[in-house]
Amino acid sequence: MLRVFLACCLAFVFVLSGCKHVPTEKEQQSADIHYNLGVQAQQAGKIQEALSEFQRAVELDPDNADAQNALGILLHLSFRRHSDAIEHYQKALEVRPNFSEARTNLANVYLDQGQYDEAIKLYEQVLNDMLYPTPFIAQGNLGWAYYKKGDTEKGLENIKAAVTLNPNFCLGFKNLGLIYEQTGNTDEACKAFGHYREKCPDVADAYLREGVCLAKQGQGDTAKERLETCETKASESALKEECHRLREHL
Repeated sequence: MLRVFLACCLAFVFVLSGCKHVPTEKEQQSADIHYNLGVQAQQAGKIQEALSEFQRAVELDPDNADAQNALGILLHLSFRRHSDAIEHYQKALEVRPNFSEARTNLANVYLDQGQYDEAIKLYEQVLNDMLYPTPFIAQGNLGWAYYKKGDTEKGLENIKAAVTLNPNFCLGFKNLGLIYEQTGNTDEACKAFGHYREKCPDVADAYLREGVCLAKQGQGDTAKERLETCETKASESALKEECHRLREHL
């Protein structure tokens, strides 16, 4: 009888040891604090500090979907650790299945990896969420995924829909210009890059794209103006030098 009793006790201990830890209210509150500190650090450009805060948040409360999503974004965009980012996005969706922002971010990783079918499936799911506040992002990225997959028609169709939803969607106009440029439609490319510049007047890249396009059309003087503005607005030395070099060659 004693052996049976001990065996039952050991079995009970093993069951308990396999149980998932449920964060206490204090741990959940602490996780929220670390998440908010991470957001502040990220906004201030302190990437390493943000990473540390988001990691601490998910350690304290793995079910904090916002922290899981934020950590995924940082790992994807700042550290290019795609597999780790996917893991955190999937955890966020496990906790909150209708978390369309996390689903879009997960699709973005697949898009970067060239897994276009996976990305397209997720973007289409997001677009079925009528409560998602920024559908133009998913719509635009869906279009780019179709284009990269080889379907230019669907690519243009979706990106045009995205800039219709949000006429100030700079990336949408940039990607339209890139598609037209890469498919040999210089006139439409220049129009799209012109909209890119108009909607994003502080982005040096917009002036570079339009300037190069205008030079192809033979509009040398206007192209020089755009490249000069690019050089003035560029904060990165490599971009500034590129704009200067191209302007000098016109």
